[in-house]
This record gives sequence, structure tokens and C-alpha cells, in this order.
Amino acid sequence: MTRRRPVHLKRAERQSDGGFIIRRMGLNPIMLRGEALLQTASLKAGDSFRLGKDVEFQFVVKAAAKEAPKKEASKVGDDQPKKSLLKQPAFLAGMGVAYLAIVCIIGYVILSDSGSAESGPTAERINAEAGRIPTCIKNARRMRQVSEQSFNGAVGGRVGRDGDATYAALSLAAEPSDDAALAKAAEPIVEAYKRTALAALASETRGNNTLAQSLYQQTYDLVPDINCSAARFALQRRAAVKPVARR
Repeated sequence: MTRRRPVHLKRAERQSDGGFIIRRMGLNPIMLRGEALLQTASLKAGDSFRLGKDVEFQFVVKAAAKEAPKKEASKVGDDQPKKSLLKQPAFLAGMGVAYLAIVCIIGYVILSDSGSAESGPTAERINAEAGRIPTCIKNARRMRQVSEQSFNGAVGGRVGRDGDATYAALSLAAEPSDDAALAKAAEPIVEAYKRTALAALASETRGNNTLAQSLYQQTYDLVPDINCSAARFALQRRAAVKPVARR
């Protein structure tokens, strides 16, 4: 009785095209498509090969796994994290509108302040500053409601006798409250501011800086409120005409 040689495969290697190369172990040849291959054989789907006389194999490609149900896919889509606020168009648009509004307000304040602080002394400028005095009084009243200490640090001057319409008296009083009545009550201050400031401007134009400095000080004393643009104008002109100290 003859002894059969063992049938072995050394290894099978997968190729990039999906096929396999098999390498034999032992002396039995590989029978593939009617040919005896001594060492290796390249297999494709459907090929049958024989090792020895009695052992035959067939190379079969298993079908790819089926796709997951659509429900699972939709569930995964629902589980995706929502976009952050910084990536939502509506939120970004709202932030843009708010930013533009803030920029416009800041620009308006800067331009209005620069227009009242940097332009030179003219009669038109003096009349414009005088017209802002009632608004300054309203602002001083609001400051006093918020902080008595801040009000005392910003507004000076005398209250005056009963019936006297001084800036300090109107700032401390709650009445008159409506704009028309307040403008009427502040009219003596507005007219005195115009006269004094115009006289100071005339002295400055003639080169009499000593008199101009004194008149600008009197102009400030009519509206002794550092937060009021009319008062700041008087202080700026007083500083501008101040004689240079001699060494």
C-alpha cells in the first residue's frame, strides 16, 4: 500500500484586483485549468484548482455586505450635533446689525463732540453753544438723580436769590420739566452767555487777550458745568488767549 504525500498550501495572497495567488507546500503540483503548476497559481472568481489527485477546491467571491437600512442612516443624520450660534446666519446677521448700530452711535458722538470742541471761535459757534444750554441743564438734572457726588463735582456756581435764574438753580430744581418752559426759564442765561462770549471774541480779535481771558471766564461762570459743551468752549478759549508767562 502506497503512502500519499500530504497536501498543503504554503499561503494565499490577495491581489489588488480582488484575485488571489496561492503557493504550494510539498511536492504535489497545483492543477489549474488543466495545467500543472509547480509553485504558484493565480486564481480568479470561479476557478477550480486541484492539489494532488483527490482534493479539489473552488475559488468563490463572497457578495458584499448589504447597506444598512435607510432608517439607520436617517437616525445618524438626526444625531448630528447642531451648529453653534456663531455658525448660524440669523445670529450672525443680528450681531452685524448691532455692531453697525454701535459704530454709528460712536461716530455720531465723536463727530458732534469734535464739531463743538475743535472749530474756531465765531459768532455762529457762540450762538450754537448758547442754544445747547437748556439741554445741558436737563443732562445735569439726570446726573443728580443718578449720583449727587458726580453732580457736585461737575456743576458749580451759585444758586442765587429766589427768582434768580442761574444755571445751578435750574439744575437743582425739578421744574420746569417740559422743554418749552425750561427754555423760557433759561433764556436770561442764554442771552447773557451770547453777550459775554461775543464781547470776549471781539477782544480776542483786537488782540486784547487780557480782557478776552476775563470775559471768557465770565462766560464760563454763567454755565459752570464741565459736562456742558458751552462751558468747555469758554474754558478752551480762555486757555487759548492766556498770556505766555515770561521767564
